[in-house]
Amino acid sequence: MGRQWGPAMRAAEQAGCVVSASRAGQPEADSWSCSGVILSRSPGLVLCHGGIFTPFLRAGSGALTAAGAAFLPGDSCGDDLRLHVQWGPTAASPAGRAERGRPGPGAAALAALLPPEMGAPWGMPLRDPGPPWAAAAAMVECGTVWGSGVAVGPRLVVTCRHVAPRKAARVLVRFTTPKSAMIWGRVVFATQETSPYDIAVVSLEEDLDGVPKPVPAEHFHEGEAVSVVGFGVFGQACGPSVTTGILSAVVQVDDTPVMLQTTCAVHGGSSGGPLFSTCSGDLLGIVASNTRDNNTGATYPHLNFSIPITVLQPALQKYSQTGDLGGFLELDRATEPVRVVWRLQRPLAEAPRSKL
Repeated sequence: MGRQWGPAMRAAEQAGCVVSASRAGQPEADSWSCSGVILSRSPGLVLCHGGIFTPFLRAGSGALTAAGAAFLPGDSCGDDLRLHVQWGPTAASPAGRAERGRPGPGAAALAALLPPEMGAPWGMPLRDPGPPWAAAAAMVECGTVWGSGVAVGPRLVVTCRHVAPRKAARVLVRFTTPKSAMIWGRVVFATQETSPYDIAVVSLEEDLDGVPKPVPAEHFHEGEAVSVVGFGVFGQACGPSVTTGILSAVVQVDDTPVMLQTTCAVHGGSSGGPLFSTCSGDLLGIVASNTRDNNTGATYPHLNFSIPITVLQPALQKYSQTGDLGGFLELDRATEPVRVVWRLQRPLAEAPRSKL
């Protein structure tokens, strides 16, 4: 990434920060954090995700959805709220700094302006000549629903089932290269809703001339730099964006990768988009979901999960060569350990024994 967008990445490093909210005397027990953007250093002004203030509101989470609530006044949070803002090295701060303190009225009000479902604004719009592998990403429209996808063959696009379900007759697929191409296609396969793998395969009516086909990865390395390309939040209005992070976990069942966890920022509309290795450009997987707090409704865009391309590759090869969809049916027959992983549950160490 640094080689393609050096100036942009340096600007992001200077403006980016991490904001943590906790209670006085309990910095670890009840701490929430998110990414933020430094709008001004003098006076200090930071824009961040309003959802981290939810547990500290005097009036509870209803204050964020109350009729006519456009902002939160400075006294909306309890007196025990403490903020920790941390940023990396910059020209003004060679070693990096971290400041602690109670937020002033302006900081609390500003942070609450961003609705919780929006998340931190960490997408980087693509501008030519972006990385060549990013051009394989597409926007997939199915009626009023839209999401992302990736070209994996001359007339083949993979996305998520919840973007293009099995019952869909036709879908519209948009590519930014060449010249904002629009191609109609039909869903030839979609996993069942009971399958842990949220996948749909779209066959296009025309060839993808000028759209590069990514190289599928064969191995995954925890800690490597990765990128997600998708049409998150605003869809075609802002075009595809690239968010970067690391491959934080490769979850395996019987020594076979079944889930990839990354720290890339993923928002609604990114579903079905490609996960790439930033260094090699290899296609690592298909973005399936991020994480939502069921109690507050807040999403965590930097904790998300992708389906490894190695899960799909045998079926994709078979379909491309023979037109046989039989290989995809195996996705609906995933074993219970795989289902447990995608339910984000820990497998039992041993079968429970009755005390009766």
